[in-house]
Amino acid sequence: MPTNLLNKLLPATKPAAKPAAATTTTTAAAPARVAAASTAGGHTLVVVFQRFAADWINMLVPYGDPDYAVLRPNLKVTNPVVLDSFFGLNPGLNALKRLYDNGRLGFVTATGWVPLDSRDRSHFYAQTLAEAGARAGVIGGWLGRAMTRAPADSNVWSAIAAENAVPASLQGYPGAIAVRDFADLNHGSTGGIAVTALIEAVAELAGPPGDTTRRLAQGMRALVETPPPAPTVAYPATALGNGLRVAAQAIRAGMSPRVVTVNSEDDWDTHVVQASRHAISLPNFANALVAFHDDLGAMMDNVTVVTMTEFGRKAKENFGGTDHGTASSMLVMGGRVAGGRVHGRWPGLSPQALFQNEDLEPTTDFRSVLGEILAKRLGVSLADLELVFPGGYAAQGNWRQFLL
Repeated sequence: MPTNLLNKLLPATKPAAKPAAATTTTTAAAPARVAAASTAGGHTLVVVFQRFAADWINMLVPYGDPDYAVLRPNLKVTNPVVLDSFFGLNPGLNALKRLYDNGRLGFVTATGWVPLDSRDRSHFYAQTLAEAGARAGVIGGWLGRAMTRAPADSNVWSAIAAENAVPASLQGYPGAIAVRDFADLNHGSTGGIAVTALIEAVAELAGPPGDTTRRLAQGMRALVETPPPAPTVAYPATALGNGLRVAAQAIRAGMSPRVVTVNSEDDWDTHVVQASRHAISLPNFANALVAFHDDLGAMMDNVTVVTMTEFGRKAKENFGGTDHGTASSMLVMGGRVAGGRVHGRWPGLSPQALFQNEDLEPTTDFRSVLGEILAKRLGVSLADLELVFPGGYAAQGNWRQFLL
């Protein structure tokens, strides 16, 4: 049984020196806690991180923008799957159209960092900022802070990283556990049972401080005795497909995770030969999401999936691909999503509309998207949202109301 199953969070990193800029948006008056019908019954948030900057201009195609074809004469999508009079899907994402038409899936366009001092085109630094949720003044990751402020949950499986290790976004929440594959538990094997017994023994020696480890061992023993159900559908053999398969198994097994993180490191850094690479990565992306939705069936009513990436890519193509940019888009899927719509405000691709004359300008701070989900699905109070995402960017007045 690999040690990633016992992976705990690293010590919190020190915040950067420069504080985040304050928002000018006025927060609307609201109750202290925004409750969703799903919160009391147990809801699961699945956060998909498309690492290395997915080009959402080539995924959620702004075919109605007159400058789109000018900026991308060779990469432009000439036959988009029409969503409305302005946006269409890249044909490689056609599998998502059914969920969009059924109101189970929608998009928020032109997302990113609203404050200028948090915009960065370095993959690793931008990923660090995105997972921290602020440029400075915070400890740990945004999802870790959210979990410590959500209603109390003693479930040992409350936070699962369906990937090789617990990501930085969950840093600060000691209950987070990485599960790359439930098959790693070696269900029923002598080795798996022995390791579980060893964990239980260590927890007993630790006394009260070992309670979390003790509950983990008990949960692992239960899984050894009753493995999670096998998928009912086929998932693509990609990082995203594997992660969503594990997430669906945890939900269908009744493990009731509050949050699941999934890594999608699936060839998104397309500086060159983007068209041929997207011809593979986009269908895999769409098919993984559809497989997850269909695998859960009615259980999807209590699940919300959101995707994010560290930044977008430049509006203008290079010689066969796209370079690092600024704004991107986010996908939201679930049973109570205001689907069948593209939410947010499109800033345009004209020279005067572009950030630094080359990038799509963010009009929705990604933290407002995440904040709306945390409040409506995980029961995080409006006051605590400011602690998760300081600076007012997740305040209710900034929400795009993409959740029902």
